[in-house]
Amino acid sequence: MFKKFLSLTLCAFLLSISLSNTTQASLGQKELEQAGAFDSVCSTNDTLCRNLSKELELRAAKFHGNVGIFFKDLKTGKTFTINEETLFPSASLVKVPIMAAIFEAEREGKLTLSKKLKLQNRYKSPGGGYLYKTRRGRSFTILNLVERMIAQSDNTATNMLVAELGFEYLNKKFEEFGLINTNMRRGVLDLKSRNEGIENYTTANDMAFLLEKIFKGELISAQASQEMLDILKKQRVNDRIPRYLPKEVAIAHKTGTLKGTFSDVGIVFAPEGAFLLCVITDEVTNKKYAKRFISKVAKTTYEYHKTINSGS
Repeated sequence: MFKKFLSLTLCAFLLSISLSNTTQASLGQKELEQAGAFDSVCSTNDTLCRNLSKELELRAAKFHGNVGIFFKDLKTGKTFTINEETLFPSASLVKVPIMAAIFEAEREGKLTLSKKLKLQNRYKSPGGGYLYKTRRGRSFTILNLVERMIAQSDNTATNMLVAELGFEYLNKKFEEFGLINTNMRRGVLDLKSRNEGIENYTTANDMAFLLEKIFKGELISAQASQEMLDILKKQRVNDRIPRYLPKEVAIAHKTGTLKGTFSDVGIVFAPEGAFLLCVITDEVTNKKYAKRFISKVAKTTYEYHKTINSGS
């Protein structure tokens, strides 16, 4: 397969194109809403901004595999994207919109976070977390399962939550949230279906859009957004975005890992203000290499963010 063409795009340009007379009529409401969430641009005399653009583009061009990057300084609005609309296997990144769908189901009265679900053998799936080794018959609240699904990336907890809501409901909610290219066609660790070509997909754009909604308190409700943000901050898999960042910096994020794909998406709460970073990869043969790549991108963007916001 030819390597996906890498393109560094400026979001203001994307917005002007999407709202032009020739294309506006063809865009749906969700596309317009999502385009409007991305703004800012490197001015011709902004050396730091342009240097970051070039460095991210160079790193992506040299990467052994395919990569999508979305960075946004949530204080200044400056945004850099590479392959932001390219489809990538979501792996465990899909657990973030699943969490959002759970909170939406609570808002609708479809369930309560205190409701208990019983662990059954058919839900057990290896991977992150400990429920796979837990005896069947034990019950767990939905909130506890959501926390396990995010913080430990527990696939058994995920299977229990997906079974509670169903694929149809989840995909409907993903669309209602404004996620244009995120779907769920199989279980997160249903490798048989994956080998048959049935894949769950997302984009850096979609993940960034969802995370910014949570950050702004605009996803479902301000309270639900804050609860989801707090859960994302409990993440225990910290070998990517957090790796080279100061230990005291809070990061609300979610990783994704499957054969050939390693990703991390999240919000970094730096002392100078928060920024958003999504790095998604696939067609990777060396997981350590991919994880280090994400860590280095995070360090680069952190240092840039610190420099431009120091003293402001």
